[in-house]
Amino acid sequence: MDKRRRKKLQSHKRGLALVDEHRTFLTSTPGGAAIVAALDQAVADESTAIVDQESHASEERSASALLRTLRRALRDGVKHIAAVSAVVMPAGGTGAPFDSSRPPNDDQLIGRVAFLHAAVSADLEAYTKFGIQPGRLDALAGEVAAFKKAKAALTSKQHAEAGDRFDQAFERANQAFAILEGILATSPDAPAGALDALRATTRIGPRIRPDDSTPEAPGEGTTTTPAPAAPVTSLTGAETTHTPAVTTTPPDRQEAA
Repeated sequence: MDKRRRKKLQSHKRGLALVDEHRTFLTSTPGGAAIVAALDQAVADESTAIVDQESHASEERSASALLRTLRRALRDGVKHIAAVSAVVMPAGGTGAPFDSSRPPNDDQLIGRVAFLHAAVSADLEAYTKFGIQPGRLDALAGEVAAFKKAKAALTSKQHAEAGDRFDQAFERANQAFAILEGILATSPDAPAGALDALRATTRIGPRIRPDDSTPEAPGEGTTTTPAPAAPVTSLTGAETTHTPAVTTTPPDRQEAA
């Protein structure tokens, strides 16, 4: 289950807990009892969908790990039978060794194993004589069956269907919360602060208070004065990297006359 859906469920659980605090008032309003009941069911459906999707995700992880193990075993079986076929002369006196290359995908791997199983079964005594262990074909058939079952579990749509069920339940819960907010907003005798509290609790990803290291913003009516810039001090005789400005000497008054 993705983190976003978990956050949605937690927000609705917080909202339902607040509704429980004011359940007596809300259920006493016209239509309030039906809306509260609908909310209860919607949040329960969200929780069920979350559990189902997490369960399916766990099954898919297990199936994926099993597939890797069985795929390796089937490839080893194909390779071994092909190696034995190189020294076995099938009944009839003609025949080439079986292909020992790795099948490029799972479907071809299943097909290759089925072909080898049938071919070896037709001359089992000869293949057993040259290295195929007794009971190996039965074990190979069991590995293929388990491999197919694991692939079916991995391609199951139950994980996505559980996600869809959650989304639908989430929308129903949102509609119920919207109506309950309207009841609290329009009822003159509504519990004080209940509306604001309900809105805050159903917010997804509640705001986090800044820690002590976060600078606080100035309060209203407070002005801040920027720190004065550091004074520029002229260093006499210090080396500079800039070209000094060109100065001109005023003309002598007598020369000017």
